[in-house]
This record gives sequence, C-alpha cells and structure tokens, in this order.
Amino acid sequence: MVASPVKVAVVAAVCVVLVVLSSSPAPAAAQMICSKCDQYCNSSCAGGMGGCSGACTDPASSSCTSCKQAYYYKCMNYCGSYCRSNCVNS
Repeated sequence: MVASPVKVAVVAAVCVVLVVLSSSPAPAAAQMICSKCDQYCNSSCAGGMGGCSGACTDPASSSCTSCKQAYYYKCMNYCGSYCRSNCVNS
C-alpha cells in the first residue's frame, strides 16, 4: 500500500515540529506545551505543498490554492491531534 502524498507531508511536518522542539538545549523546552499546539502546528503546516505540485503548475490557480488549503487543514488536524495527545500543561 502506498501512502498518499498528503499523509506523508503531514507526518513530515509533525516530525519537523518534534525535531525542532527536541533540539532545544533546555529539557523542559523540548516538551510541547499544550497551550501552544496551534502555534507549533501552524509553523509546521503553513506554506506546505503536501503533494500539490501537479495542481500547482500555475501557483495562482484556484486548483493550487484549493490543494494547499486542503493540505493545511489536514496537516493542522493531524498535527493538532498529535500535539494534544503528547503535550504537557505549563
């Protein structure tokens, strides 16, 4: 079974968040703070293409905009769920 490009991109975005958070020198800062899940995920998901290269041969087209918007919402959903399941209250 082949994973969809959107799912692969979402997993990659979550991994980026985790790598950035875990690379902090302070151990407490490496944990995701629950109140910042939206901020973490927005940073990871904003501007992502998520398999939209075919739809974005013309970046100004409505199909490109639609594809990127769908990617963003899926990414935010997956990332947000992951973050809320693994975060700590500050």
